[in-house]
Order: sequence, then C-alpha cells, then structure tokens
Amino acid sequence: MTEHKTIDLLDIVLVLVQKRKKVVAIMSLFTLLGLVVALLWPKKYKTDLTYIVNSGNSINFSSGGLLSGLANLSVSGDNVSPDQTLVLLRSNQIKDKMIEEFDLFEVYSSDILENVREKLDNNIMIEEMREGGIGFNAIIAVSFSVIDESPERSYEMTKYLYSLLDSVALSINKKNIESSYLMLENRLNQNMLEMEQAEDSLIAFQEANGILQVEEQARAMVENIAEIKSAMVEKEIEKALFKQTLGVESSRYKTAQVAYEELSSLYTGYLKKESSLESQGDIFKPVSEMPPLFAEYYRLFREVEIQQEIYKVLYPQYEQQKLNFNEINSGLSLIDEPRLPTYKFYPKRAFIVIAFFLLGFIVLLFRLWYEQWIAHIQQKQPDLYEKLLTLPFVKG
Repeated sequence: MTEHKTIDLLDIVLVLVQKRKKVVAIMSLFTLLGLVVALLWPKKYKTDLTYIVNSGNSINFSSGGLLSGLANLSVSGDNVSPDQTLVLLRSNQIKDKMIEEFDLFEVYSSDILENVREKLDNNIMIEEMREGGIGFNAIIAVSFSVIDESPERSYEMTKYLYSLLDSVALSINKKNIESSYLMLENRLNQNMLEMEQAEDSLIAFQEANGILQVEEQARAMVENIAEIKSAMVEKEIEKALFKQTLGVESSRYKTAQVAYEELSSLYTGYLKKESSLESQGDIFKPVSEMPPLFAEYYRLFREVEIQQEIYKVLYPQYEQQKLNFNEINSGLSLIDEPRLPTYKFYPKRAFIVIAFFLLGFIVLLFRLWYEQWIAHIQQKQPDLYEKLLTLPFVKG
C-alpha cells in the first residue's frame, strides 16, 4: 500500500516536471492575479477607542435605632451600565444620527435605510473586556472601532459615535436621577406641610389647655412610633420608584411591598397595644385608655415627633440628590482616545496573494488530472473518447 502511494506521488512529480511550462504559466498567472486584486482592493482604516463606565450614586436611607436593619432604602440613581452601553452602540437611534451626520447613503451607495444601517453595523466592531475568573463576569471596559475607506472619516465617525453614546447615556442618567429627585422633593414638601400643621395644632392645644409634660415612657413609645412611620415613608418612596422603573411584577417591588406591610402592621400595633416596655414590667396604658385631655395632647405630640423624624431622614437625602442632579454626567470615561489611523486595517495583501497562489495550485492539479484522464480514456476506450470529443468542453 505504501509502495503504491509512493508511485502515485512520484507520478505526480513526474507530471509536474513534464508540464513545467504549464505549471509555471498557471501559477504565475494566479499569483499575478492575486497581486493585482490585492493592489486594487479598496483600503480600509480602523480607529479604536476604549472607555469604562463609572457606577452612579444611589440614595441610601438608614433610619437607625429601632429599625436600623429593617428600613434600609437604596433607590435607582445608578448610571447606565456597561452592558447597556453595548445596546446603545447598536441602537437605531444612534445609527440614524451617524447616517445623517456623515451622509452614509452616499458613502455606502444605497437609498435604503435598512441596508445602510446594516453596512454601518458591519463596520462597527465592539469588544468587551470582562473580569477574570470562571463564569459570567462583569464588564470592566468596552472597546469599539469604526472601519471606513477614509482614515479621516473613520476617525471622525469614531469620535462622533462616542459623543452620541455619551449624550444618550447622560440623558438616561439624568432621567433616572430626576425621577427619584422629584419624588423626594414632593415627599419632603408634603412632610414640611404636615409638620407645620402638626406643630400649629400642638401650639394651639397648649395655648388653650396649658403645657402638659410627656412622661419618659410615653416619649419612648412616641419615638419608636416616629421611627416606624419614618421607615414606612421610606418604603413608600422605594415602592414608587421600583414601580416606576421595574414594574409591579419585579422581585424588588414585591420585597418592598412586604416590608411596607410589616411596618404598617407594626405601626398599627403600637397605636393599639401597650408599649414594648410592658414586657419589661413597666406598664403603660394604651392611648385609648388615657384621659381624654392627655390622650389628645399625646396624639398631637406624637404627630409632631413623627413628622420631625421623617424630616430628619428625607432632608439630607434630598440635598444629596439635588447635588447629584446638578453634577450628573454620563458616567463614561475614556481610557484610550481615538487617533487618526496611518496604516490600513484591510486588506491583508499577503493573505490575498497566498490565497490566489493556493487556488492556482488547485486549478493546476485539476487541469493535469483532467489531461491525464483524457489521455487514459483515449488509450483504453477509444469509442468513449470519440464520444467525448463531441462535447464542446473536451479537446483532443
């Protein structure tokens, strides 16, 4: 078997030597053709750019005290994520602005918007860089490039694409911050109005009936109730934001709803039952069992304490969110700025010439095999050979 293969290989070598003029002609023809194609193929240039996405600021409430572990609110104030920027780079909104800015209908020789979008999409290369490790890791940086036949246009398109991404990301971040900022502002205004009304009612009561002294037990229960009410307000804001941004079916909204119901139940219990101090041996009567005058004063005092506790939580966060709103940015930071390309990205001329050389060799082998087959038929089966000569592509 090995001897037979060796003979076949020697036969091929002998044929190549015998037909060396044809071998040289065909291989030279295809190599020259490859060189011409490589020289005439339009050059394309690529401009690279790399950026990272900084995390945004979130609103964090922590009421402390009795409910420090229960009422902890973190609402949406985050910047556009790296994954979201990948979606934005491929969005029709950005591509259409690119098409309009650089008149890509003319550049890509097409009047069909969908075709131009597809060609532009094929000329945008995006690469994401993730943290090392096993599994699906977070994106730490994104690199994209725009390919074009003009180095200047490639450079300008890359810069413009980044500016569009920066602008859209800024708009989204501003909208995210604005929604939470306005919600806090509205709730703070409501709190200030209710606090003013509660204080006025308490002052009016004191002027009419004299100042009553609230005992320490009652004050402790009022402070606990105020904390619970403050936490309920936090959860109301959290629920509203999650409903607006994630929907009522989201797990975070449902979790906030459950926490709010627990707080509401706890708040109702404090209003109806004895203080938790009773379990320690210090009996304190429920509000419903207090003398009417003191009970009314207690309710007014409690309302003032509740509104003040809510104010202590809302106002610092409102000021922080207002600062965030005034200083909002896209969250994008350039790592590698684009530079005007000075060397072509495509075509790779050496690869083109090699490809044509290999194609020429395949054509050569097929041609030599065909000639040997025709010679074999002519010698062994002359009748079949005569019939083959009637075919237009068979030559004697």
